[in-house]
Amino acid sequence: MKDKLNFNKIVFISHKASEAIEKPDSTITHCMVGDIVENITHAIPTESEETPVIATIFVHESEYASVRDTISIFKQWNFLYGFSVFIEDSSVNNPLVQKEDIFYIWTEKLKPIEFRFAVLNTFAALQRLFNREMSSNEYLARLMDMKQDQDNLIKIGRNLSIEKNSDKLLRLILKMSKTITGADAGSIYIIESNENDTRQIRFKYSHTFSKELPLEEFVLPFDRSSISGYVACTGITLNIPDVYELSADDPIAFNDSFDKQNNYRSCSMLVIPMKNHTDEIIGVIQLINSKKNDTPQKSTGNEAFEIILETSEDFRSKVFPFAKRYEGLMESVAGQAAIALENTRLFNQIQNQFEEFVKASVNAIESRDPATSGHSFRVAEICKRMALYIHNSHIHPWAETEYSPTQLKELEYAALLHDFGKVYVELAIFRKDKKLFPEEFENLVLKLDFLYRSIELQYRIQQNEILIARNSGEKDQQQTRMEKIDNEMTSMLNRVKEIKLTLTTLNEPTPLEEDPSDLVGHIHHEISTLTCCDISGKTMSILTDREIENLSIRRGSLNREERLEIENHVVHTYNFVKRIPWPKEFKNIPEIAWMHHEKLDGTGYPRGVTESKIPVGAQIMAIADIYDALTASDRPYKKALSHERAMQILQSEADLNKISMPLLEVFKDAGITNKNLEITEWV
Repeated sequence: MKDKLNFNKIVFISHKASEAIEKPDSTITHCMVGDIVENITHAIPTESEETPVIATIFVHESEYASVRDTISIFKQWNFLYGFSVFIEDSSVNNPLVQKEDIFYIWTEKLKPIEFRFAVLNTFAALQRLFNREMSSNEYLARLMDMKQDQDNLIKIGRNLSIEKNSDKLLRLILKMSKTITGADAGSIYIIESNENDTRQIRFKYSHTFSKELPLEEFVLPFDRSSISGYVACTGITLNIPDVYELSADDPIAFNDSFDKQNNYRSCSMLVIPMKNHTDEIIGVIQLINSKKNDTPQKSTGNEAFEIILETSEDFRSKVFPFAKRYEGLMESVAGQAAIALENTRLFNQIQNQFEEFVKASVNAIESRDPATSGHSFRVAEICKRMALYIHNSHIHPWAETEYSPTQLKELEYAALLHDFGKVYVELAIFRKDKKLFPEEFENLVLKLDFLYRSIELQYRIQQNEILIARNSGEKDQQQTRMEKIDNEMTSMLNRVKEIKLTLTTLNEPTPLEEDPSDLVGHIHHEISTLTCCDISGKTMSILTDREIENLSIRRGSLNREERLEIENHVVHTYNFVKRIPWPKEFKNIPEIAWMHHEKLDGTGYPRGVTESKIPVGAQIMAIADIYDALTASDRPYKKALSHERAMQILQSEADLNKISMPLLEVFKDAGITNKNLEITEWV
């Protein structure tokens, strides 16, 4: 508060009132006689003027009401006044007698001594009133400031417990620290170890309200050569009224190079160590130049933001030492900040470890089957791009849909783990690129070759028998029989070759125009009429039931049992993933991964549910999974399709209500193709 004697004192006298004053005391200065309303209007100070005005106003009772109404328009903290009124009726019934702003009532002309008495006593009363109000306002402002500090302390504690991004956390800590203390500038230093396991202090983040100062990270030695280093080494809070007044005997020294380079003036400084729950110092908060209004009525509690230091006079008049109470408050803030930083570090460490575990798990799964290498990562990337497009879209039907970083991470984890259940599926099934396993087909070929030789041998035996009996029969008849047997043998052997070729074609997963089951059934019936015995004389079965079943597959290379085992991988995935103790924000991961093969019309697997039961994340993943399966170049059982052909198939699926049409539009609009699908950093 300003010196209580520092007032502008003015006496206002109206024309009518001047007639009732014999002769104003010449020692009373700043007397203004004339148009009372005009004089007062011009003399009232503005809100921004710091020197208050106190006024003694002499008026006739007929003027009192209008003058008072004029003044009430300008009612403000830095203008106080008291009336001296000349009246004709001095009885108690006169309403003016009860007015609080009328200090004196006169019925006769004032003598100079009476005039002086009225003026000086009115000034003295107004000064006492002003000082009393200022003291009360200052005390109230101090209470309000303390309350705001407590509110900010609660707010920063709540915010520190929520924020998990370390960079944002540092900025939040510094912003709230400056808000509480009214500091113009501040910096945060973090203690770390370098590659040699030597401790050092890293200047991490800084901000100044009065200037835009581009500052980069740098490293200080972990010693007492700097103010921040001293606090980091000792753990002692420093509250320095003026850093330029530090003496050679002080244990600390101020480096003014920053001020010189940036035309700044550091004055008061509050430096606090950040100690974690084990009392270890992990960093330092340094606050510079506490700002405040010297008039309580002007204080808002936001001086850190509102007061800008531009001139040398600003640094002299608007910067004050940090209040003693800020030391305890900031030690509390620094303690909360240290624990929050430690928790964030541990959280990030655990998150990174978990992400590495997920990626290692996916790599382990895909290493079992090189044919699907990279599939899970590509599916996760597609899902992320689609979700980000939805998040940024403001058109129907996604105008109100948002994906927070946590929701993106949830979808990404689900996509990465969506095929984890394949670890429980027999590896040979994944690598099965033909309808028969290689050893099965090789065995079938051997049996056909054996049949071929067996038929040939049977006919050769017949021919030998004819040759042996040649001398005892008609030669012409024998020759005819030989030719007939030879023709039959050639025809039969050619047929076996045709069957072998047909079965080789049937073994391919490529769809045929003719029903493969009809072809296999016809061949089996035909072969079953042929006699083929093993070396023990036992009749052999060329086509087994399993071979017949597999060669009768219409599309692909898997029979019903094998396909069911493959489809069960999502059940295995769900059973595995749901055992992981996911935090609440990731609770939907098991269900999303479980349902990525479901179809909107209920024809999917494993549950056969319809659209209303399928999470949007699973619907997104369904499109991503199909697209990558169609365009992947490393599948052994099919050739990679072009982006255009894959989109035609996806469109057909959407037309049949198998996959979501709006989400397919998202896929298209997001511009995703197999050529630009590069794995980017995780969200």
